[in-house]
Amino acid sequence: MRGGAAQAEFAACVRCDPVLALRLRLLPVDFGAQPGLLRALLLTAPVATGAAQAGHSSRWRQSIGVAHLAQALSARSGTVDADAAWVAGLAHNLADYSDTDRVSAAQVADWLGTLDSDGWVGDAVRYHAEPLARGRAAHPLVRIVQLAYQLVSRADAVDSVDVRAALAVLQMGAGEAAQLLSESQVQARQLAQRFGLTDAAAQTDGTGLDRLTRLYAAQAAQSALHEYFRQSDGSSSHTFGLLQGSLRALFGVEHACLFAPAADGTLRLTALIRADAGLRALAIPPDDGHSALPRALARNAPQPFERGALDAALVDEQIARLLGATRLICQPLALRDGQMGVLVLGDAPPDLGMSPLWRSVLTQCHEALRPPAAPAATLPAAEAPVVPAVSAGPGDDIPRERVRRAIHEVANPLTIMRNYVNLLSDKLGADSAVQRDLGIIGDEIERVARIVRGITLTEDIAMPAASLELVSVNSVVSELVRMALGTLFTPNKVNVQIDLNPDVPPIPLQKDLLKQVLFNLAKNAVEAMQAGGHLKFITRLVTIDGRRQIEIEVADTGPGLPAEAAAHLFEPVVSAKGGDHAGLGLVISRSLVERLNGHLSCTSTPQGTRFLIRLPTLQNGQAPLTTTRYGSM
Repeated sequence: MRGGAAQAEFAACVRCDPVLALRLRLLPVDFGAQPGLLRALLLTAPVATGAAQAGHSSRWRQSIGVAHLAQALSARSGTVDADAAWVAGLAHNLADYSDTDRVSAAQVADWLGTLDSDGWVGDAVRYHAEPLARGRAAHPLVRIVQLAYQLVSRADAVDSVDVRAALAVLQMGAGEAAQLLSESQVQARQLAQRFGLTDAAAQTDGTGLDRLTRLYAAQAAQSALHEYFRQSDGSSSHTFGLLQGSLRALFGVEHACLFAPAADGTLRLTALIRADAGLRALAIPPDDGHSALPRALARNAPQPFERGALDAALVDEQIARLLGATRLICQPLALRDGQMGVLVLGDAPPDLGMSPLWRSVLTQCHEALRPPAAPAATLPAAEAPVVPAVSAGPGDDIPRERVRRAIHEVANPLTIMRNYVNLLSDKLGADSAVQRDLGIIGDEIERVARIVRGITLTEDIAMPAASLELVSVNSVVSELVRMALGTLFTPNKVNVQIDLNPDVPPIPLQKDLLKQVLFNLAKNAVEAMQAGGHLKFITRLVTIDGRRQIEIEVADTGPGLPAEAAAHLFEPVVSAKGGDHAGLGLVISRSLVERLNGHLSCTSTPQGTRFLIRLPTLQNGQAPLTTTRYGSM
């Protein structure tokens, strides 16, 4: 792609690919100004391999043959533009390249109707297989593509009465048509050899190097997306413009919109993605369990919707209608202002949520939206995080530059680990249990990366302001138990019980902080039950002093806390556990809960210890809460 000659060669190659050539023409994306997005598109374009390549080769030969012959007929007759004839001939069987039945020939013709002002290219594709007699008075482009298709697809077509009549209208004889057909067949064979679409190549089994190539292409595409999103100037409008470009180019998603929590707590349309103005009239309560939008926020996972579903929310039907879509995917997405929004995608591929490329797009968009870390000295005093004071021991005074270099270097192995998790995900296929475990590993790698990225070095190590998410407390508890079951609970003979109140609503908070607190409490409980025991997680919805609150109880059956430890439970002391315990776990846990505007308390008896976390819910009419991020324990 460097230099005029290379770009011309690239254009000549793409011109021979029916799928890519039409995508590049149809998409409203300036690939010349955004080479990163073009690289990602090319690297992730579907490639036929193994047994499937034989059928692909046959379809491609027909595409090239009709395109070449239509172009030659247009040049000979002088009736239509040669480039339009090539495009229409190349695209005449475009619907046959789809792996599913989602794309019809009529839909392809409708899409191609936008290539020229009068829609003749679309008509040529729509009517290419109609009898020649029906097109006798049609537009010349339609007649030329019809004729080229008949000559390529029918044996001895040049000797048939209808073909000779059509040739006569163009003032051509059968001998000249046969010569043009022979030349197009030679051209198709030469191009097939150049691009590896010979019959011998179609017998490859698609193993070994082929799989490795696809895995490398996925990693290279992620690198290209990183380059693409680096163009963002940091504003939400620019970043979401880049996101829309990637949606169109990589996934064919033309219709999308973005909903986010408004001041009254309902989900409303934002202006970050242009959509039908009628969507502004919709306000979706965050506790509407029928709608896929609040469900996506509560579960922090993409939720599908299909028009006509009997138990679906009517508001989802209306959103799909206004988007002009038959199905939706509702994807939770962190916004720049600390809230969680819902990206609604119309007619996206059903397996979009499982695509590593889609995960990479979301990651890069999130990174582009992340505000730059402000120096701690510029933060308002009310937001300055308070780090518990602990007497520095020998060797605690680490040079600031050394810590800065360490933080920078930690990011590199984390990136490698995340990439290898994605590689393993692709290699190991669709096994749900394996994918779930890999998802946990990936989430924890990302959590460590967020902690590392958030560190700002001042006189102390403090953390800048961080983003809020609309979080389901029940989901955080379930996720923690699932993550720790095989690594913390089962190996230590601890039975776990969870009792989650389904009426507990999602609340805005920093999910990482709550997970950090719960993990610390669970780890302390397991260490207290050295011979095994029982650990219980309970969530409740309670009303205290007229205000609704969420309670999270973590209770163990250990021997309880010694009186001297209970008296100084939330004070920074040197831990009696030894090893890597600094005596700060509960101190920081309590401070983290307080940063979430909550309260942490503890009661302990010889029969066990019970920690209780109380978090406020959004009261009626209350604006979303604000908080700042703390670092690792």
